[in-house]
Amino acid sequence: MRVLVTRPEPFCAATARRLRMMGHVALEAPLLTVVQTPPEQMELDVVTAVAVTSGQAVEVLARHPQLRQLAGLPFYAVGARTAAAARQAGFRQVLSADGDSSDLAALIRISHGNGVVLYGAGRDRAGDLEGHLRRSGIFCQVVELYRTDPVSDWPEGVDAMLKAQEIDAILVYSARTAEVCATLLQRTAPRVLPRIIALSAKAGAPLSALGPVEWAATPDEPALFARAFTCC
Repeated sequence: MRVLVTRPEPFCAATARRLRMMGHVALEAPLLTVVQTPPEQMELDVVTAVAVTSGQAVEVLARHPQLRQLAGLPFYAVGARTAAAARQAGFRQVLSADGDSSDLAALIRISHGNGVVLYGAGRDRAGDLEGHLRRSGIFCQVVELYRTDPVSDWPEGVDAMLKAQEIDAILVYSARTAEVCATLLQRTAPRVLPRIIALSAKAGAPLSALGPVEWAATPDEPALFARAFTCC
């Protein structure tokens, strides 16, 4: 299959490599540019755990000068790949919710003791982890570590390939990416849309007005691939 991968770098290239190893043609089209915006100093006096809902947050924390102070704390990750990235970055007590932000909140509720959970987040957040925790009586300190800026156009050649129906599927990993994808697809106006396969129903929702959107059984990449290649 010829698959368009739309997630931000460096994850776009990593996903493309996995697809090529599976024998597919992977086209890299990151639709969001990640700009790291960490504070120089985080208030950590009462922080007793860390939570993240994206690999981008792990990337920023791994380079932060206060990493050593955080590395020994319980680290709650939204999914297995984010958890693996956290372990590689040096976090020693990593737990994975293997789901979405509500699953992550449930994991924290049953695992966390006293103190404040530092939520390393992006400026634009699809889920509401802080709200889930607040309603459970858990104090959450949100620290915005990055923002995502939309690109203004497809990478060179993608527009023509879409018009020529030379792309079989588009993989979408977040609602924010889906918004940009929808804008660009409306501009391109291909006669026939490729299959659109999203990480979750929520992630694919901004594209639903353009045509059918499929989504993974669970919000992780193996399930996304399984959905994409079921008929292949």
